[in-house]
Amino acid sequence: MLQAGAQWLNALLLRYRLRLLFAASVLLTAVLGWPKPALWLAWGSLLLVLLASLNTLRHKRTLRGLIGLLGLASLALLVLERVLQWHPLFGQGVGMMVFYLAMVASLFNRVIHERPVTGELIYGLLALYLLLALAYAMAYQLINSLQPDAFRSLHGPLQINDFVYYSLVTLTTLGYGDIHALAPAARLLSVSEAVAGVMFIAIAVARSLMLINDRDDSA
Repeated sequence: MLQAGAQWLNALLLRYRLRLLFAASVLLTAVLGWPKPALWLAWGSLLLVLLASLNTLRHKRTLRGLIGLLGLASLALLVLERVLQWHPLFGQGVGMMVFYLAMVASLFNRVIHERPVTGELIYGLLALYLLLALAYAMAYQLINSLQPDAFRSLHGPLQINDFVYYSLVTLTTLGYGDIHALAPAARLLSVSEAVAGVMFIAIAVARSLMLINDRDDSA
């Protein structure tokens, strides 16, 4: 009975692995985009993304090991940052940025090239979009930590939730103008994210059309 239940759960996790990653990414984005979230909520949402990532990469042992190592290292840096009062550069800066970039790189090839295109793969594309936004947010925070006047805001000093917001409006090319990139590195990074956002929309449309065509061909 227990073995049958375990097999059913394993099949479910495998079948909906990209949906689970997307849901975990949405939760983490919402948590990091909220001013001063509860510590347990921030760490818990990051842990869920890590577990969902490992579930997604279960057939790629090398990548799964790398992502697991980077994820655990990021969690450890966040704990040490809180306990030892380290500079945010270590925990929410370099560590998190490397973790998100590794996730983006590991998902990109599969989401872009895998055939046939399925609805599950579209969820992977959406998860990739959010993880890319989070990676840029951590990069912005890293630049701001190294150069405090790299950004100007109408709301005062910028925190991680502000950079998540700024990253999302830049990636979607909305650009409300309440946060401005001033330093050359910050401006260059912002421009690269805007370009990536436009390219991502083109890729998403192309993959969605392929999904529609594949369904029409199989009908």
